Amino acid sequence: MSYRIFVESSADFTPKMLKAYGLDLVPLKLIRGEQIMTNEEMDPAYFYSLERRGERMTTAAANVNDYIEAFEPHLKNGEDILLLGFTSGLSSSVNNAETAAEDLRERYPERKIYIIDTKCANYGQGLLADLVTRKRAAGATIDEAKEYAESIMLKVYHVFTVADLMYLKRGGRISAATAVAGSVLGIRPILYVRDDGKIYVAGKVRGKSASTKALFDMFEKHAVNPKAQTVYISHADCPEEAQRLAGMLKGKVKDVVIGYIGPVFGCHCGPDSLSMYFLCDEREP
Repeated sequence: MSYRIFVESSADFTPKMLKAYGLDLVPLKLIRGEQIMTNEEMDPAYFYSLERRGERMTTAAANVNDYIEAFEPHLKNGEDILLLGFTSGLSSSVNNAETAAEDLRERYPERKIYIIDTKCANYGQGLLADLVTRKRAAGATIDEAKEYAESIMLKVYHVFTVADLMYLKRGGRISAATAVAGSVLGIRPILYVRDDGKIYVAGKVRGKSASTKALFDMFEKHAVNPKAQTVYISHADCPEEAQRLAGMLKGKVKDVVIGYIGPVFGCHCGPDSLSMYFLCDEREP
């Protein structure tokens, strides 16, 4: 039986990447004044130019109807659904997805609809989707793909740094106390995601170069079987630092994928943020 694998915009895969991996998308929304658009409708470089000029935008989770509209055509076509959802530690989207799934299961009782709260975000969600779609391509059933995703999702290490913690504080992604503690001039926090899908501080360094090196050090400490890994790096309009980090990984990994942190996620991390995602044994700092 055929099935579709979905992610939300939070995975930050471009249309080209979604097509290459055979993934379907549930868009998340970006709100600019009175204008509501999807993450994919705003060019990331332009978005960060607006942020640097002081413009502040907000975001909205995908609602129940968004998921119904995304899933239902495929269910009508006789296909099952597997959503690798944006962590509930940072968004209500996946809870809305489960509500939509409950409704759709009543209408399509013969279909399988699996909603996974991956506890992943950004390219961490993307890395997981990459691995799961490879399983599907190798012949895994939807139940086998679901089981595999659940077995590996907490082994996707998320480590990142931001230039200004107040973005995360404004979006409610970290506490005010954590934001103030990390906002000393020149200090950059090293942040990571725990098994609950929430953001925590692993350490602090002074300056951009030191923070990039700290991300690499976390890879060195936690990565398992690195030469077999594809490592994902995303950036908030700081491509030079992303390339510098990729250069540190040269010869140590199988491949590196570099891309933008999209506008929806960028609203909460701000310009010059840098992140890296790879496989680990456990999500420890």
